[in-house]
Amino acid sequence: MSAVAPPLPRRPVTQHDWREVVGLHWRVEPDRVRSLVPPGTRPDEHAGAAWASLVAYRFVDSTVPPLPRLGRIGTMTEIVVQVATVDGLGRQGVAYRSIDTQHLPAVAAARLIGLPYVWARAGSRVRPDDVAHRTERRRRGSTAGGAGCLVRVTPGTEEVVPDAATRFVSDRWGVHAPSWGATRWWRREHEPWTFRSVTVDRLDDTLLAAAGLPGLADREPDLTTWSPGVVVRYSRG
Repeated sequence: MSAVAPPLPRRPVTQHDWREVVGLHWRVEPDRVRSLVPPGTRPDEHAGAAWASLVAYRFVDSTVPPLPRLGRIGTMTEIVVQVATVDGLGRQGVAYRSIDTQHLPAVAAARLIGLPYVWARAGSRVRPDDVAHRTERRRRGSTAGGAGCLVRVTPGTEEVVPDAATRFVSDRWGVHAPSWGATRWWRREHEPWTFRSVTVDRLDDTLLAAAGLPGLADREPDLTTWSPGVVVRYSRG
């Protein structure tokens, strides 16, 4: 995996910052997640395993280029369940199983293009010594209503040099999204990740089970990542 994103093939359709990015990553048997990825893709593998992740961050300073940034209107928390994927053209990305956020307009817009956003009571708390991201799904009209997540971490100051597994789960330059019976490829780019040490203080999660991965949250992640953040841009592939 390259730590540097290839240039986007078209003008970005969205741009936003991901801040206080927590990643919890588990090795899984490929057959366990094969039915969870879109048509035309398969679980991508590293060291003989597929990988499923729970990623949480603050999503801020959104814009639709060339328009100005939206400020508080474009600020939210997102908590994502995803599986690393690869398609027949060798494009390595992720398939989102769910994306929880409190921002109802974002949920409505994203569902139109096949992204599995879920309206929830979500939020983040950032303090000098720890960071917490949380969500609880609204029961009415939501997928797996009542499912939720709380992840609280203590970020360190030591910079971490990413190993091959960290690169594999983090340097994914696109999204495979089902859309009207097909699978659409959305490209994304951002600057190389800066990773720092982190301690997970608490994880209470039922999102993974709701996304078709029961039992995964009951064991320690095989890999944990923390980054202060990146500026992310998306375009059509």
